[in-house]
Amino acid sequence: MLALAALICCTVIAAPQTTPPKQQPAGRQRVALPEEDPGFVALLDKLAERAALYRARALGFTCREICVVAEYDADTTEYRKNRRTVRDYLFEEKDGQLREVREDLIQEKDGVKRKSTEFDPPMPPAYAWASLFARESRTKFHFRPAGQTVKAFRLLTLIDFTGTSPNPGGDSIAGWAGQAALDDKMLNIWSLEAQPTGQEVRLQAEILRYTRAFAIVGVPLASKPHGWRLAVTFGMTQQGLSYPTEQILSQTSLGRANKMNESERTTLRYEDYRFFGVEASPEEMAGSEEAPPDPNRKLP
Repeated sequence: MLALAALICCTVIAAPQTTPPKQQPAGRQRVALPEEDPGFVALLDKLAERAALYRARALGFTCREICVVAEYDADTTEYRKNRRTVRDYLFEEKDGQLREVREDLIQEKDGVKRKSTEFDPPMPPAYAWASLFARESRTKFHFRPAGQTVKAFRLLTLIDFTGTSPNPGGDSIAGWAGQAALDDKMLNIWSLEAQPTGQEVRLQAEILRYTRAFAIVGVPLASKPHGWRLAVTFGMTQQGLSYPTEQILSQTSLGRANKMNESERTTLRYEDYRFFGVEASPEEMAGSEEAPPDPNRKLP
């Protein structure tokens, strides 16, 4: 009996054993996203500084815009016709916002006549993409690194972007999603490809609705689905900044066999840049046969 009592007493007064903390399963550990990489965050900060410089230079140039609108048969993909227009092009600031200003150039016997135009393409101004990485755009886009590649002996940094605008497409860059290629050395946009945000999902739903729509004499009553693809090239450099030289908007429409084919292509080419308010390089001051020097520019 004494031995049993001693055993019970030892059990009561013994210090409680501490239970080791449970370790979190390895699968529950948070993994850092590629866009959270410190190097990528630092790159976005540098690009924001470049974007601010582009915004300051937006009112410092004019150029010639050559517009070619070509039409195609969406069923046969055959070319139909095109129309070509040449315009003077520049930006002006109104109520704190930049807007495009265009004037048609009409060749007549006694010279070139300028005429105002209502031309308003359903795409952002090509130069507006220079503000893609501006600090004020951070809430309008989601950015993600996409690696690097080499084109035309140039190392390019690729960045995917997705605009968050509730109105996909249109003349605001926030309505588009795609990939930008930047010169790794100068951090200027070299080229860009985009489509309206969420277009693939929208087209799937519209094609399904179109194919199931009530038809009269084999023609569905629903509207044909349309899609858009945008490509921009920044091919001209002046004082360390690149300027757009071409922008192409391709419209696709549902054709035979329920395949999306190109139905219209709008090509905008930008030539004969003229800069003011900034100093030009010796090459630009000298000009060329295609782009003679500006007679209004004063030599240093």
